Amino acid sequence: MEIENLLSDIIVGYYGYIQQVQLSKNLKYAVALSKERLRIDEDRYLLGSSSKLQVLQSRVYLNADSSRLSRQLEVVHAAQIRLNELMAVEDLSLNFTTSDTSITVNPELLFEKLMDETLVKNTGLQLSAKNKIISEYDYKLVVSRSYPYLTASTGYNYSFNTFYPSETKNQKTNGLNYGLTFGVNIFDGFNQRRSIRNSSIDIKNKELQYLEIEQGVKADLITIYSAYRNYLRLIALETQNLQTATENLEIAMERYRLGNLSGIDLREVQKSLLDARESLLSVESLAKLAEISLLLISGNIMNYF
Repeated sequence: MEIENLLSDIIVGYYGYIQQVQLSKNLKYAVALSKERLRIDEDRYLLGSSSKLQVLQSRVYLNADSSRLSRQLEVVHAAQIRLNELMAVEDLSLNFTTSDTSITVNPELLFEKLMDETLVKNTGLQLSAKNKIISEYDYKLVVSRSYPYLTASTGYNYSFNTFYPSETKNQKTNGLNYGLTFGVNIFDGFNQRRSIRNSSIDIKNKELQYLEIEQGVKADLITIYSAYRNYLRLIALETQNLQTATENLEIAMERYRLGNLSGIDLREVQKSLLDARESLLSVESLAKLAEISLLLISGNIMNYF
């Protein structure tokens, strides 16, 4: 269970790092848009078709986006350090690049298959089942004290003694001995009866604990799977929203170059695109977390790679 939890933490940290990298790329795109807007405004100002105020406002937007990017790069660095810590890397400040550049969610997880695998391979259920078996063995041990018992013993003795001065200088003895003991516990003050009753109660408690854990695991699986399916639907919606926002920006930039769109309106269109990208990335991350949780509950996290 400890290994599974550690592996789960590493996977979550890995995709958390990718999420932060993608957010930084989104902000880099925002900076690039702001730079292009500032260039357009500066060209207009030189041609006399725009005011100095518009140029200054564009520079303010650029500085704001650059500041957000700088803060996000710190978050990326912190996520990288955290992942190094989880992987027990000696140099925690080690820089690395991931082979994955996006968060890909497996959309083919089936609830019935996950439920069957959970009831068989869930580590918590396996531990609870083992505890119940141990209680049953303990019960047999307690009951066995009431049974008649037969013990056998054997031994071999050897001794050599020297006497001086004496008529008998040396004396040697040796011999084999053995025996059998048969007995039965007739009365021990009802301690045996209490022990058997307590052991029976312990078995019942272990059975109830197993059922309780089983119910909890089933509830977690149902809840997480429902969220997983909902996130998949949201990914489709957010993807469409992103496509629409991208087309809106292309149209808005062209209108802004022609002077048919105000700076405030262009900023709103830019913000809508950036928000759409962040929203899609957030939903993808939540869906990935749900996928990892489903694999952990169903006992398949070790087969993730």
